[in-house]
Amino acid sequence: MAGAGGAGEAAMALLEIRGVSKTFGAGDAAFVALRGVDLDIRAGEFVAILGASGSGKSTCMNILGCLDTPTAGHYHFRGVDVGRLDRDQLALL
Repeated sequence: MAGAGGAGEAAMALLEIRGVSKTFGAGDAAFVALRGVDLDIRAGEFVAILGASGSGKSTCMNILGCLDTPTAGHYHFRGVDVGRLDRDQLALL
């Protein structure tokens, strides 16, 4: 599917997460909500995130919505590393 930007734009993921993990707490009280998640979402795709209660769906959505940051891994939005954006830049995203 080629958009207004041409074939190169169609090949690039709109949202891309690689090796994303999220741990809450530390030591014996640490809880791993996400472990090594990889996901690509391309423009025009419809995606559902399904799983049992406590499987990390909300944590994943909070990271995708820039409401939380991953403990490890990378998140790119339209090729931009979201982890390098400051608060004002995130608000404009």
